[in-house]
Amino acid sequence: MPDYSQIRTSVTGGAGVLRLFRPEARNALTDTMLSEAREALQSWEADRAITSMILTGDDSAFCAGGDLKGTASRAMPPFETYRHRHTAAVWHGFVRFLGRCTKPVIAAVEGHALGGGLEIALRCDFAVGSETAQVGLTEARIGLFPILGGAWSLARTVGSRKARELAYTGRRIGADEALALGIFNHVTPPGRALDKAVEIADEISMCGPLAVMAIKQAINRAHEQSFDQALAAGGDLSALLMFSEDRNEGLKAFLEKRDPEFRGE
Repeated sequence: MPDYSQIRTSVTGGAGVLRLFRPEARNALTDTMLSEAREALQSWEADRAITSMILTGDDSAFCAGGDLKGTASRAMPPFETYRHRHTAAVWHGFVRFLGRCTKPVIAAVEGHALGGGLEIALRCDFAVGSETAQVGLTEARIGLFPILGGAWSLARTVGSRKARELAYTGRRIGADEALALGIFNHVTPPGRALDKAVEIADEISMCGPLAVMAIKQAINRAHEQSFDQALAAGGDLSALLMFSEDRNEGLKAFLEKRDPEFRGE
C-alpha cells in the first residue's frame, strides 16, 4: 500500500481495515480522502488474500459528513459549485464503487456517523456500532441534500416511512435505535466496534470466497427480481461453483472433518 494522507490501512487476518483519518475534522469527507479510499479498496478487491474489507474511523467519529468548510461552502466560486454538483465525480464514484465491491464490506462505527458518514455506512454490506454511536441523515438541518444517495439507502434499510421521518427532521439516533431499525447489525461496548467487525470478518474468511461473492450478488439483486427469477439466477451461480476447486476442497474437507483451505479458485 502507498502512503496516504487522509486514510490509514492495515490487514488483520483476511480483512483489510481502512480507517478514515482526519481527526482534526472528525474524519469529514474530502475529494482526497475518497480518492485514497477507493484506491485502497480497489487494491484489496484484486488481492485473493483479502476476503472482506472494513471501514472505520476513530473513537470519536466514524465520519461527521462532508467537509462544510470545503465542498459545501458558499465561498466556492460559482463555476466550482456547479462543477461539484454536476459531476461529483469523486464522491459519486466512491459510493458507486462501494456498492459494487464483490467482497463483503463492513462499517465499524464509533461516535458520529452523520450526513455523508451515514450514507457511506449504509452503502456497506452491514454495520457494527458501539454504544457511543450517533447516526443521522442530518443534511436538512443545514439546508443541504444528501448527495451520496442517502435517502435511497436509508429507505432501503429502514423502510420509506421511517426514512421520511429521519431525513425530514435530520434527527440523530443512538446505537440502540439504530440496531432496532436495522442500521446496525450489532452494538458493542465503547471502543469495540472494530473488534466485532474483525470477528465477523474472520467468520467470513472461513467460507469459500467464490460462494460468498455469488451470495452477495444474489442479495444485491433481490429487490429487482421475482422469486422465480432469483431461483433461475441462483441455479446458474450454483452450476458455475460446481466447476471450482473451492467446491472440491470444501467437500473434501467436510468428509475429512477438517477446516477447508479455500483459494478462491
